[in-house]
Amino acid sequence: MDPLEPVRQVVSDALDPRLIAGGIETVISLALIAVGAWLLLRISLGLVRRTAAWRVGHPAARMTPIIEGLLRYTILFTAIVLMLTAVHVDITPVLASATVLGVALGFGAQQIIRDLLAGVFLLSEGIIQTGDLVRVEGSTGASETGIAERITLRVTQIRKYSGELVTVPNGLITKIGNWSRDYVRAVVEILIPYGADIGVASQAIQEAAAAWTAAHTDRHAEPEIGGITELRETGMVLQCAVLVSPGQQFAVASELRRSILKSLAAHGITPGAVATAGVSPPAGPPRST
Repeated sequence: MDPLEPVRQVVSDALDPRLIAGGIETVISLALIAVGAWLLLRISLGLVRRTAAWRVGHPAARMTPIIEGLLRYTILFTAIVLMLTAVHVDITPVLASATVLGVALGFGAQQIIRDLLAGVFLLSEGIIQTGDLVRVEGSTGASETGIAERITLRVTQIRKYSGELVTVPNGLITKIGNWSRDYVRAVVEILIPYGADIGVASQAIQEAAAAWTAAHTDRHAEPEIGGITELRETGMVLQCAVLVSPGQQFAVASELRRSILKSLAAHGITPGAVATAGVSPPAGPPRST
């Protein structure tokens, strides 16, 4: 037997016009499927984002990340199945193996599934949105405060005041505080020494609040002057607060502090400390008193 006979047979089969035509047809089919999937993904995602841009603030716009994720996975899975069919691969055993593998991965990836499910509810219910000033507490009790910069099905990213970008898995979030909904309070706490006249201090704060109100006639809410809210080792804490729109609490608190300091100085009272209750501002230079 000629030892080169197998080689000749392989070359003869490779040069078979029917085999070459079939190979070219398969390559063209794969290319068409890939291009079609890419075009379908681009068009469908573009339509979803354009629709979401028209409906900014509408509850339906909250579902955009979920719809985008479903479109990506569905189109990718369909394209893979069509490609396997184009190369004459029986997909029935593949799908059966994928099912078994999916069940096995499900037991080993419970945290990821938990994150995805939590992300679905987080986005669909509109608890937080990109650009909101939020405080997020995790299952360990630690909390992070900053601007919600990116929210996906699996994670939520928060930009802290320091510039640090914190990524929190959605499944670990236990509590969310949102300072960007409806209204907030600009709260200023003033520490008055025990030797000072509390009546005079309260009158000075009242005058400062009145001066602030006169300078901001566009505000619908007037400052609320509380009594003694806390007793500390170095003095008594008096409080002044006003309802403001989300995002304005830090600027308003700064204005109130300056007005209160001037009024207290005019009445001969030196506060032990002036502090703003709440969180640090998400952006901008450090505040000064």
